[in-house]
Amino acid sequence: MRVGVVTGINSSDPYVFYVRLEQEDGRPRHMLQIDDVVKVQFDYHPQGSLIYYGIVVKIMARWDFGPISGYEEELALKGLSPANPIFIATVMTTRMLKIESGKILPDAPQVPPPPGSEVSVASESELDVALGFDELLQKHCAIPIGLFRNNRCAYADVRYILGENGAHINISGQSGVAAKTSYATFLVKSFLDTGNRLKEKNELMACLSRSRFIIFNVKGEGLLFLDKWSKDWKEKEETNTGKSWKRMYEALQMKAEPFEKVAFFAPRKLAKDEPWVNKRSQGVQIYGWDIVDIMKLGLFELLFDQEELEKNQNLQLAVTSVQEVLQSRFEEAILEAKRFCERNRIKVPNDPEMIIRTAIANGFDVSTMARLPDGLDELIKMFDEDEDFKTRIAQEVQGKATVAALIRRLKAAKAVGFDLLWVRTNFLNYNATRRIDWDKPGQVTVIDISKLKNRPQSFVVGAVLLEVMRSREEKTNQDPVFIFLDELNKYAPRFGGGPLSSIFRDIAERGRSFRVILIGAEQTASEVDYRIITQSSTTVVGRQKGAELAKPEYSHLTDEQKARAALLQQGEVIVDQPFMRIPITVRFPLPAWCTREDDAYTMSEQERRTLEERAYGGD
Repeated sequence: MRVGVVTGINSSDPYVFYVRLEQEDGRPRHMLQIDDVVKVQFDYHPQGSLIYYGIVVKIMARWDFGPISGYEEELALKGLSPANPIFIATVMTTRMLKIESGKILPDAPQVPPPPGSEVSVASESELDVALGFDELLQKHCAIPIGLFRNNRCAYADVRYILGENGAHINISGQSGVAAKTSYATFLVKSFLDTGNRLKEKNELMACLSRSRFIIFNVKGEGLLFLDKWSKDWKEKEETNTGKSWKRMYEALQMKAEPFEKVAFFAPRKLAKDEPWVNKRSQGVQIYGWDIVDIMKLGLFELLFDQEELEKNQNLQLAVTSVQEVLQSRFEEAILEAKRFCERNRIKVPNDPEMIIRTAIANGFDVSTMARLPDGLDELIKMFDEDEDFKTRIAQEVQGKATVAALIRRLKAAKAVGFDLLWVRTNFLNYNATRRIDWDKPGQVTVIDISKLKNRPQSFVVGAVLLEVMRSREEKTNQDPVFIFLDELNKYAPRFGGGPLSSIFRDIAERGRSFRVILIGAEQTASEVDYRIITQSSTTVVGRQKGAELAKPEYSHLTDEQKARAALLQQGEVIVDQPFMRIPITVRFPLPAWCTREDDAYTMSEQERRTLEERAYGGD
């Protein structure tokens, strides 16, 4: 359908052109909307016939000739003075194609469409071509990421998700309005459903279906109910609104249901060997790290305030010295554990960690036999009671004041809750179930850190990230691991951050080589480490304040899109992907799964009886 022509009133270029809408009786014959896709076909010698597609990003209406004041406008409206309305749409080019020997080729020359060229609305069959989705669909590389206003599906390229061409996703927006967590879990569900649907047709999709997903729950207990139905969804399921949500899921080829394969982990309660949860009573396991984990993964530094370590070089030296002494003893402990197993005729594993764990399970005491601390209290005592330990630390650290400061920090670490995370090996009742078992195909692992204080939270995040990277570095051709963390600016701030920020930078810069993918979210992208933000191949912006949108981190958006970002509603986001020339605005349906702790659906007694009758038959 013809809607107008490329106008010469405004200067066009290959990437942005302007369309003057044709009119009847002072109104456009067909009024374009924001996000409409249009097509213009033209010829240039010697390039031949070209086809450009573009998305409407702005529409303006003004007088083309006539009134320049309110008085003159009144006269024009009464027909006493000549005036012509004009409607001009701004279009950003999305695809440039060339017709050669009857075939449409992608390598078109980049030239401006000439003024006067006919502009039409792209047909339904052309939309995927216009946006570059046709090639993704043909190669089975397309992952649904939302819907356009016309309910057409928008896609991401799996190659930019899994690290073939790029990796990492960043989501920013106002708290409680931008729906960052809802959209992140929506993407996870899309990855799983799409991977399972297309795993027979594309190896990358098969890889996606086997991915591991680690989600940190940082607020409340909402994400501890991902396997439950959303109360809002269930209550409106049969209404027109609920039916529209279902149609959206159908268009996205996703299952409108809670997550199936989910594991939940939480820290233990103080003085109790049970998970620290308030509302989820079943299916939650306790996590923690013992001295073997701390030494193997190099977690000792994470017990301290990261910013203080960066600023206080004396304290940093003391921490490093203690870590080196403990690491030396740990290496000696592995040899001693091997001798212990041989003396007791216990089969010795090949893996160093399993050597010491096998020994512990058979009575090897790390405190007496390996001179390693089996908890924070024992470490603090070593500064008074372990002469060899004190001597070696004194050789490295000059000044009793620094050592005293280190001891105070260790006592403070216990006070803020690190004793909930540092678990004892306890050779009399050995239990190795405190490890977070995240490495299972297709599993979503939710790790609750919401009740911990800031420093213990950072410890948990750092420990998990280090373990993930270590596991992928040691073996090649591993399945992908996606890590979702909200409040990213808290753990990887723009300035400072210490060792924890270094871990995030390592994942951002090297993670894609091992298929470790970060899905980071924050209220303000300008407060996150710049090296982490810029490594994200897919950038998502939800509703955001104008002052934040003026920052350089949002320069990938046009001025019109920045204005729009300040007005986005819940369920709407702007997505920027490398294979597309322009960010796109999409909407996504209400999650069918619970994302808030007070939103878990509880089945009524009548519903339960009906379900039992269907399953087992009536009386």
